[in-house]
Amino acid sequence: MLDLRLPTIETERFILRPIRVEDAKDMFEYAGDAQNIQFVWFPRHTDVASSVKAIEDHFLTRVERGIPEAYCVVIKPALKMIGTVDVHTVRFTDVGEIGYILNKRYWNQGIASEAVQILISVMFHHCGFQRIEIQHNAENIASLRIIEKAGFIREGTYRKRKYEPELGHRSDYHFYGINLDDQIVTERYSKEHYEKTIRPQIRP
Repeated sequence: MLDLRLPTIETERFILRPIRVEDAKDMFEYAGDAQNIQFVWFPRHTDVASSVKAIEDHFLTRVERGIPEAYCVVIKPALKMIGTVDVHTVRFTDVGEIGYILNKRYWNQGIASEAVQILISVMFHHCGFQRIEIQHNAENIASLRIIEKAGFIREGTYRKRKYEPELGHRSDYHFYGINLDDQIVTERYSKEHYEKTIRPQIRP
């Protein structure tokens, strides 16, 4: 059985913790920005109230729906919530699909890559997942770099999968996976790595 409650993790640059309603104002800063949500699957938030509703309806109901809590990324030292990195879908009881979004003010700093790689370790060695999946719009090259850096293996393409309102056309999506017994896990996401590197960063 999966462990759906996630530990708070503190790194040198940021904190990963479960999202809260109090994060709505910071969420709206990026979720209400057309450029920031160009490649995401949710509609642009129109005000802070819509961010509150998204947190209450979409994020805080995860555990009761059999999905792990959603991590938000809290930048240090400002302690400002700047995005989310989370499992949004669970399939076949032990397969999780992840996604992420980051406030554009913090792009190109390696924050998303670091957070995604921590989440992968947590999913395998805290939650108990056997496989992790991710997909991205074929035009989203920045996301591609994050996925490749994390060691995901490309497994195929969904052709013209989704109409993108911000782009005005249907887009292809590439999809990727990592299995617990893949070589990349042995090299970078092993249980030993989790115990030595991730567990010491867990906070009460």
